[in-house]
Amino acid sequence: MIKIKNCPICNNEDLIHYINCRDHTVSEDEFLIVSCETCLLKITSPRPSENEIYKFYESENYISHTNRKSSFFDWVYQLVRIYTTKRKVWLLKKNTKGRVHLDYGCGTGEFLNACAKSGFETHGVEPSKKARALAEKNYNLSVTGNTDLSNFKKGEIKSISLWHVLEHVDNLNNLIQQIKKILSEDGKAFIAVPNHESWDCDYYKEYWAAWDVPIHYWHFSSKAVVKLFKKHGFKLVQKKPMLFDSFYISLLSEKYRNGKYNFIKSFIIGFASNLIGAFSKKGYSSQIYIFEKNK
Repeated sequence: MIKIKNCPICNNEDLIHYINCRDHTVSEDEFLIVSCETCLLKITSPRPSENEIYKFYESENYISHTNRKSSFFDWVYQLVRIYTTKRKVWLLKKNTKGRVHLDYGCGTGEFLNACAKSGFETHGVEPSKKARALAEKNYNLSVTGNTDLSNFKKGEIKSISLWHVLEHVDNLNNLIQQIKKILSEDGKAFIAVPNHESWDCDYYKEYWAAWDVPIHYWHFSSKAVVKLFKKHGFKLVQKKPMLFDSFYISLLSEKYRNGKYNFIKSFIIGFASNLIGAFSKKGYSSQIYIFEKNK
């Protein structure tokens, strides 16, 4: 197990206990989350080492790596993903000039395939062999397992996306430096992460599914995301809500807290969270941040 001694954003060493959460997917083990009160980043610490963490991704319940369609919940997930994938491609086309896109943590390749169909030259990075094989088999995509981005040239990429990936990354600062290097001067970075300041997080507390310990190393506030990228020479262009995430997270959170899905209550909690997010500074359950390099 690895104990994090300082905040990767502001280097604050005074990390205080915040909450204890259980891994509901694989082990049922309990993990500690600590807080940096300076930049409002929450951190899973201690956490499994690089050699230990892979077993926590092997569950069939980790649908972004398996593309499973065996239950009603799986089918709901797949239908929502079709819609959200189209919205992401639209967002990409609206906010970028070039058509060379890298999806970092591309999973089984659905979004990358949609980009290719929309005229993008696509590149994918995915560390999971199982997910990578499905992306290549189902969509004939070019996907590498090399996560350090060393096989891309300086300024080669016009846009890069990390859809719910940044929270899984071991070394945040190294990755963002590499992103800055390979991104063109007019390129855009699209970053989607859960928001622990959202109302649904307040409501579910330790049962909030987006804590997702231990595979979520970092738990971001809006302030933390912006501060992290600003540190590396980026500025925020736009912030967008991921409206469906509040319903999905609430559905899982209900199961974690009460042992079963409750679709009606989850819809109410998700709707309430989106409504509060729209009219307060708390923000939404998950949010997309669009960054560009400082000129």
